[in-house]
Order: sequence, then C-alpha cells, then structure tokens
Amino acid sequence: MIRGLIVCLIMCCAAGARAQDCYYYWVHQCIEVVDASQRQLKQFVLISPAVNYLQAEGQQCSDAVAERQQPINAELLARFNQAAEKISACQVAVTELPARVYDKPHQATWHYNRSRKASAQKTVIPLEGLPVL
Repeated sequence: MIRGLIVCLIMCCAAGARAQDCYYYWVHQCIEVVDASQRQLKQFVLISPAVNYLQAEGQQCSDAVAERQQPINAELLARFNQAAEKISACQVAVTELPARVYDKPHQATWHYNRSRKASAQKTVIPLEGLPVL
C-alpha cells in the first residue's frame, strides 16, 4: 500500500517537472474598406506557414514564447512589413507582432486553420521562411 502511494507521489512530481508543450504562430491582418455604406470590407491576413512547436522548460507557454521571440523580433517585423507594404490595405507598419500561443495542439490547429481559411472577402498570405523559436 505504501509502495503504491510512493509510486503515485513520484509520478505526480515527475509530471509537474516535465517541460510544457507549446504551439504558436504569428498572424497580422489589414482591413480595407471597400464600401462603408454597405459595410463591405476586404481582409488581408499575413500568417506563418504552419503552427510551430516549442518546449517551455518550467515556464508558461506565453512567457516562454515571448522571451524567445525577443531576439528574432526585428527579423519577424521586417518580414511582415516587407509583405505588408505590397498590400494597399496595410498602410501602417507592423510595430508589434505577438505570437498566438496555445498549450493544446488541437486548439492551435483549429485557430490556425480558421485564420487560414480564405474567402471572397479574405485573402490569406502565408509567409515562408520565418524564423522559429
């Protein structure tokens, strides 16, 4: 009986010490007003080519991603701004690009796929070759 409790205690402690799995991607959108009286908009979405994976060693996912994004933030902003300047709706430079962070893969995939879904009013532009954390 005591051995069982000790094994459970060890397993619980080991589970807490494991690294947390994190999933993230970057997305930025620009909106163009086509006809304000009819409420017609055109949306342009700049997005990572895929959901990325990161192991957060003893940190919350959002904190780990934010910390690791800082060294590459200038490169990310440059890449997004380079793509955005080709779009008439993106008149203001991207100055902040927080990652969309999830701790469950199905949530990250669902939100990512929803963001990537194009329509007549929505143009999706995946940005290839972005750095990973």
